[in-house]
Amino acid sequence: MTKTPINKPEITIGINRYSYWWSDIAVRVQVDRIEDEGMGEVSVYQETDTRRLLTLSRVNLMSNQSCSQLSKRLEKNLPDVDWDSLITCVAYITMEEHRKGEPAVPIGKKPAVMKIEYQLYPILEMNQPTTLYSIGGSGKSYTADLIACLVQLGATGFPGSPKLWLPTPANVLYLDWEASFQDHERRVWAIKKGLGITTEETFLYRRCFQPLVNDLPAIQRMVSDNKIGLVIIDSQMAASGNGQDPAQQASQYYNALRSLHCTSLTIDHVNKSDWKGNGSESTGPYGSVVKYNRSRSQFELRKSQTVGSGFLELSLIHRKNNDGRLLQPMGIRINFNEDAAGDLDSVTFTNCEVADNPVPPCTLSVPEQILAYLKRSSGYVKDIAEAIDKTESHVRKELTALRAKNKVVNIGDNKWGLAYKGEELPITNY
Repeated sequence: MTKTPINKPEITIGINRYSYWWSDIAVRVQVDRIEDEGMGEVSVYQETDTRRLLTLSRVNLMSNQSCSQLSKRLEKNLPDVDWDSLITCVAYITMEEHRKGEPAVPIGKKPAVMKIEYQLYPILEMNQPTTLYSIGGSGKSYTADLIACLVQLGATGFPGSPKLWLPTPANVLYLDWEASFQDHERRVWAIKKGLGITTEETFLYRRCFQPLVNDLPAIQRMVSDNKIGLVIIDSQMAASGNGQDPAQQASQYYNALRSLHCTSLTIDHVNKSDWKGNGSESTGPYGSVVKYNRSRSQFELRKSQTVGSGFLELSLIHRKNNDGRLLQPMGIRINFNEDAAGDLDSVTFTNCEVADNPVPPCTLSVPEQILAYLKRSSGYVKDIAEAIDKTESHVRKELTALRAKNKVVNIGDNKWGLAYKGEELPITNY
């Protein structure tokens, strides 16, 4: 039997995924889940008026025997196609492209744009990994759902604060290892209502249970097919799986994120010992120091909440930034608004002043803590030192420096106050 010659196919390359289309014979071949040794998952379809799956096989693309066996199976479906040539073409191009990796490019020319680009200004740097961590019950998931809504819908989250959290719109994928679809659906609808958005439009959500590395091929396909610009991981501790070497797990996690070629926000936890007491400096997210080294920017979230209150106040503290200065602490107030029946109706986010938020003292620098104290009332060195848990000599040194900047005055008998009534604290809420 004379077989139809194989022409050059149309090739579409995704994230670890290759699609080949021969329009003259109405055949499509897709290859994904590719390993360096040559193993890959090959799907072959006949696409005429409808799509018909001819075979789905795990094939060693580097093995002539494995490829030949696949060709023979396909000949039973479409005997007039030169399957040997077609599969050889697929195997050669797939492995050649897969092993190329990222191309080397010249560097050193002046960039077209010198400013850092953000997916959500000034929180998420474009195409880089950012981490948000805190103890449990600190509003991390609510904050992540807000970020997802802002980026997906191109909305701004803080009325009256035009410079706070400005999105570059993109499709969002929320990967969740901790809560449920119902939890997030309820939260997201309430957040959208608080933003004044009543449409059904929202972002993609996926419940996960396998470690990210094991589930990576399916996630890569989802990111590629849906043109995802932001992936949210909730949480890294759950997505990393188990193993003997935490450093290796963390490295594999960030390598997996890097393969997605998009912005990522990782939600993480802290050690229990790190949040005991009155708020000593955070040591970072739970686990290996690799987590600190590999994420480009890290934020710690600290909460203040009164029992029975309908709101939660947070301090967002910038702990690490690979590309510039650290941001000043940001104050966030989450208001949970109920309907007449006492059910959650909407959630609104507003900015609040960090100094007025009774969070652990490490949220602010020592000079900011002193100014925050004096904003409420004048005080003696001893009282200020006790209030902010610093030595009297340290407080005197800082007061002297603040007086030189005309921020404070000695009003007599070693008692201090603000230099001007209503003095604004040096805190930037954006």
